[in-house]
Amino acid sequence: MRGGGGRVARDALHDGEGAVHPPVRGAPWRGGDRGHGRGRRGVPVVPRRKGIGPRRQARKRAADAREPPVAEEELPAVPPDGAEEIVKRKAPPLGAHVSVAGGVHTAPERGKRIGADVVQIFSKHNTRWTGKALEEDDARAFRDECGRTGVRVAAIHCAYLINLGSSKETVRTRSLYALEDEASRAAMLGVPYLVMHPGSSGDDPAAEGISRIATALASFGRFPGGVTLLLENTAGQGNSIGRSIGQLRALLDAAGNPPDVGVCLDSAHLFESGYDIGTDDGWEALLAELTSLGIAPLVRMWHLNDSKTPLGSKVDRHEHLGRGKIPLPAFHRILTHKGFASTPMVLETPKDGIDEFEMDLRNLAMLRKLFAGPPEDR
Repeated sequence: MRGGGGRVARDALHDGEGAVHPPVRGAPWRGGDRGHGRGRRGVPVVPRRKGIGPRRQARKRAADAREPPVAEEELPAVPPDGAEEIVKRKAPPLGAHVSVAGGVHTAPERGKRIGADVVQIFSKHNTRWTGKALEEDDARAFRDECGRTGVRVAAIHCAYLINLGSSKETVRTRSLYALEDEASRAAMLGVPYLVMHPGSSGDDPAAEGISRIATALASFGRFPGGVTLLLENTAGQGNSIGRSIGQLRALLDAAGNPPDVGVCLDSAHLFESGYDIGTDDGWEALLAELTSLGIAPLVRMWHLNDSKTPLGSKVDRHEHLGRGKIPLPAFHRILTHKGFASTPMVLETPKDGIDEFEMDLRNLAMLRKLFAGPPEDR
C-alpha cells in the first residue's frame, strides 16, 4: 500500500496497530505525521461530519488538547514470542486423584472442593483383587453428581495388584479377571480411561514380561465401548515394564497396536527413570523420542507429580510440586505444550495436609500459575 519514494500512499490510513483502512472521503491530510494519517496530537484526523457544528468541534478540540499524548516509552512492550498465545489459550483440564470413601458418587464433589476440572479415582480398594459390585443406582448417582458439579471423572486407576507380566500363571489369570472387572466398571460409570501399570517380569528378562503382557492384552480382546486402556510409564524399579518410551513402544507392537490402548505419562516416573525433563535439552529429547516412536499421539493423560528421589534413581516416590527434585520449569513445559492442550492432567501427590483437600488446592494453584508463565529456574 505504499506509493513512490517510500511514502504511505494517500489512499490508505493506518490505525497505528498494523491495520490499514481506506480514508474517509473528504478527510483532510494534514500535520507533520502524514505517513500515519495523524494530526499534531498523534490522533487520527476526523473529518467534519454533517450535524456537528463548529462549537461542538471546538469543544472536542479543547478536550483533546487537555489529554497529553502517550509517550512512546509508555506503550506496552511487545510480548516475547509465544507469550501472547499462551495467555489466550485455556489450560488443559486439571485435577487430582481423589478418594471415593462413601461411594464412587462422592468423587465429583471432592473434585469440586479443590477446584478441579477432572479427577481420577480407584473404583474399588487398590490393594484387593475384587471389590463390592457396582449397582445401577451407584452409577446413576455418580453420573448425576458429575452433571451437578461439572467435574468429569477422566480415569479409573487399576488396582496395583494387576500384573500381566508375572511369571506366575495364577497371578496373570487373576490379573486378567481383575482388569476385566475394572473395564466393566469404567463402562458402567461412563469413565473414558483406565490407567494401568503394565507389570513386572520378576526374575525373568524384560522381553519375556513384555511378551506375556502382550499375550494377555490380545486374549482380552476389545475393551467395552468408550473405554480406553492407558499403559503408564514406570520409574524403573526392579524389572517393571514401561521404564522407557522404547519399552512402551515394544509392548504396543507386541500386542498388535490395539486401537483402544493408549499411554499415560507420569512426570515423576519419567524423571526417576532417567528422563531429564527439568532441562530444555532433556525435554526436547523426550519429545523427539515420543514423536519418532509414534507414542506422542497415544498420550491421552498426564500424571503431574514431583519426585522425592533424584534423576535416574529408579525409585518411585511422589512429592508436592516445588518440594521435590524436578525443576518447576518442567511442569510449565508440559502444561503449555500444544500437543497436550486438551489432555487431562491430574495430581497424585501425598494427602498430608490438615485434610484431604489442603495440598491438592495448593498444588492445583501452582499448576495454574505455572501454566500462566514460566518460573525462575531453581
